[in-house]
Amino acid sequence: MNRNNTIDRFRGIVIFSMIIFQFMANFAGLGGASTISHHAPDADAYYMLPNLAVADIVAPMFILAIGLTYLPSLRRRIERDGKKTAIIHFVKRNLMIIGIGVVMNGINDILDGHMEGFLNLSFVIPTALVLVLSIVILVLKAVKLKKISAPLGKFLSWFVAAFGVYGVGVALVNAVLLVAGKTGDSFGHWLVLHHIGFAGLVALPFALIKGKYENIIRLAGGFALLGLFGLFHSGDLPNDMFANNRDLVDCVADGGFIGGFAWGAMLIIYLAFSDIYMKNKKVFFGAVAGYGVLTAALVAGIIMTLPEGAGWIGANSTFMAINKPSVSPSFVIVTVFISLLAFTITELFSFYKLSFDPFMWWGKNPILMYCLEFGLVGGITVAGESFFKEASAPVAIVIVAAMAVLLTAIAYICNKKKIIIKI
Repeated sequence: MNRNNTIDRFRGIVIFSMIIFQFMANFAGLGGASTISHHAPDADAYYMLPNLAVADIVAPMFILAIGLTYLPSLRRRIERDGKKTAIIHFVKRNLMIIGIGVVMNGINDILDGHMEGFLNLSFVIPTALVLVLSIVILVLKAVKLKKISAPLGKFLSWFVAAFGVYGVGVALVNAVLLVAGKTGDSFGHWLVLHHIGFAGLVALPFALIKGKYENIIRLAGGFALLGLFGLFHSGDLPNDMFANNRDLVDCVADGGFIGGFAWGAMLIIYLAFSDIYMKNKKVFFGAVAGYGVLTAALVAGIIMTLPEGAGWIGANSTFMAINKPSVSPSFVIVTVFISLLAFTITELFSFYKLSFDPFMWWGKNPILMYCLEFGLVGGITVAGESFFKEASAPVAIVIVAAMAVLLTAIAYICNKKKIIIKI
């Protein structure tokens, strides 16, 4: 099956924006441009709607990019390897995504010196092992010792997946303790890759549905799951340490284990739209337009129920307030439409087929570019932190542009050499 350039471009736009905007945040000299990566309710963020910043839509758009290829990839696996093998592969892949996120958190713990206590050590020690094994495998591949590097690489993949299981387990324990009122703190190990991988696990049963009404079932299932999450989100447990359940979910970054079901509902909804897109683009455009009408009604209700005199910064309406930190149902519904609209606009430019296609290059290797952002960009950011803060606007623009060119060159070389990193 040929790659879909529109999907690659869309994914490339999302990952490019995420990386470059986060890099720009290190340069105070850029003024307001340095705060485009800030999330609500930050006063310096750029707001699209009440309590919804521009940066808040990056994760939903990235999950859409995953949802667009989820079903075709799963179906190819089932056709080639059988249903059981395909399911095992997808479970492992999503656990590996979580595991990579846990490794990144472990690296942060090491750099920040958080290496005391059982919990921190339980992340730091496996992280160190993953890093050592990765280096050894790269060296073995460089000297062409495939008989050793291949089984070692397979072991590493399963180890990272197991690390993902551990990460989910820690998040689950944290959630149980929060709900039981035994703690009011987050264990601090749940970020972007965690909820992406967890959403992939939640959505898998719905991806396996086949039949005439499969997408109707997916939409119904996605909104039903979101509705159940919404009931908890709007409630108030009697014995916990929070004023309400929204604050409880908000306690952990991106909603943690509990909020993961809202991200999962989002991906399930995307699966329905992506399948419609693959089968009939005209029907897809109509479905997005119909969904837009429902979203507009919700947004109107939110704006009309804002507290009198409230602006959009941190504004919480009395009717389904938008809140990314707790992954509120309205946040999911609204950002799903914004993401679908952004993809629709990208699709309208699908006629563009020139050889110079930088966003397509980026989109073919999202995992590689994300890891480069964490390693290369993160390392440069730490090393030049004080210099970046004091850099003038012209110097900052040159450095940011140079980083964009460097990463784009890497993406181009990978595209030219047909190097695609997959999990």
